[in-house]
Amino acid sequence: MILLDANYILRFLLKDNLEMFEIAKDCIVNNKCLIPNEVLAEVV
Repeated sequence: MILLDANYILRFLLKDNLEMFEIAKDCIVNNKCLIPNEVLAEVV
């Protein structure tokens, strides 16, 4: 299981950097991921 931080989530949602988006998408789609409540609050 992979622990995601705010940067991965934001790159995936915003698609503002295509290279980082592809890395984040690959990580999120191909693995079980955990988003801690604190990270989710930071993203919001």
